[in-house]
Amino acid sequence: MKLTFLWQWKYFIERDWIASLFAPFAGEQVYDGEHRIVLDNSLVIDGHLHCKPAGYFSQFRGKNAWLLHLCDDTYEGGYSRYENFRGVFRNDWSGIFNPRRVLQLPLGFTAGFQGGAGEPGTARRPYLWSFLGGATTSSRPDMIKALLPLKPHFLHITDRGNVQRYSKQEYEQILRDSIFVPSGMGIVNIECFRTWEALECGAIPIVEKRWGFDYYTSLLGNHPLPAFTDWGKAARFISGIRNDHEALDRLQRRCQEWWQGYKQSLRERIEEMFISPAGAEAGAYVSWRRSIPGAQVAELMRHHTFPALLRRAKRQTLRLIHEGKLRKTTGA
Repeated sequence: MKLTFLWQWKYFIERDWIASLFAPFAGEQVYDGEHRIVLDNSLVIDGHLHCKPAGYFSQFRGKNAWLLHLCDDTYEGGYSRYENFRGVFRNDWSGIFNPRRVLQLPLGFTAGFQGGAGEPGTARRPYLWSFLGGATTSSRPDMIKALLPLKPHFLHITDRGNVQRYSKQEYEQILRDSIFVPSGMGIVNIECFRTWEALECGAIPIVEKRWGFDYYTSLLGNHPLPAFTDWGKAARFISGIRNDHEALDRLQRRCQEWWQGYKQSLRERIEEMFISPAGAEAGAYVSWRRSIPGAQVAELMRHHTFPALLRRAKRQTLRLIHEGKLRKTTGA
């Protein structure tokens, strides 16, 4: 089955990842951007649905049309639009979505990312760990503080004054030169692109989980990625295994084999959803829990550590002072 891909924005950062997952079903590529074009046998690709015209999406009701919902890391809503489609794909996992009607996908890698696993073993990788990116928000200051004593490493913080810029190709090479890549939470959401880009380059991502909330297991099922509730535990894990290259190589192979298998199984699940979409008996797309007052805030709080919440509160307070409003942010 081939579908017309109806893009409502050309520059989604996930576009290459989407192409890799949905390639068997990709027909004509149509770029709208103004919410005017309505097509049968289509996959509508859009983001920030809460501020898009509801009337546009209602025109897909009864058609062989599907929705791919991106850019919802703050869980803003607009989920009533889902009801107009035969099924929905989305990133930014949450337990409020009915898995029979909504297939939740990893963020994947960013546009223009080439990947390539590089050196298959760990002994020849010059960096024990590396991190390039913003490190002054969320839980990332705690991550850097805990891991900084572990050397050799490559650390490049991009949100502290004027800093050297690295090209995407240079960034990828640093990932290929790294054994571990700590993948601290994004601005608001525990998941970030770095996790998947590390895997594409043969590195071992280290991810976060919270007490009572294991995001990556909820999204992926059983997986081999090292996951910790605090970065001190992550640092002790790295220290304990760093000199055992047999164990490091086993973990690296396990992560790589799992990732390749997971991507294939995800494509199969996408195909299954297209071929056998759930009917009305499958229930609502979104749980009633979403309608509880404060549900969005509670969802976002689960992603944060207490220090990360304090940093976010400070950030929002400064915005209120300087801009006169609270602005929800997106990004990873």
